[in-house]
Amino acid sequence: MRRILRPVVLLGCAVLALTACSEQLDQSLNDLAATALEDAVTRQLSDAGITLESGPDCSTDLNRDGTSLSGDASCSGTAVDGRAVRAEFDGTLSSSGCSGSLGVFVDDEAIAQVDEIPDCSVNVSF
Repeated sequence: MRRILRPVVLLGCAVLALTACSEQLDQSLNDLAATALEDAVTRQLSDAGITLESGPDCSTDLNRDGTSLSGDASCSGTAVDGRAVRAEFDGTLSSSGCSGSLGVFVDDEAIAQVDEIPDCSVNVSF
């Protein structure tokens, strides 16, 4: 019994380690995507003459598909004049660019709506 139990325990530990690595990789990719989107939102606001006091903080719900990430994200922040800032993204991020719908709003007024995010990329090929 002891001989059989040891390989089963080792296999169980290996599966747990792979699962943990996979979760860490997914979190790292989501963090990279959030940072890219936060930069894009900040640029869109800056182009509109709006400076942020805090944020934007983006949360993502993305799935990896080969060398790209697809899904959606939402961002929030506060402008220096106290107005609420939010952004919504639905699309794809990859090393060749970021495409999809990015809407940036200040107090629910649309500041920007773009389908191609300039100077945006995420390297997903780990």
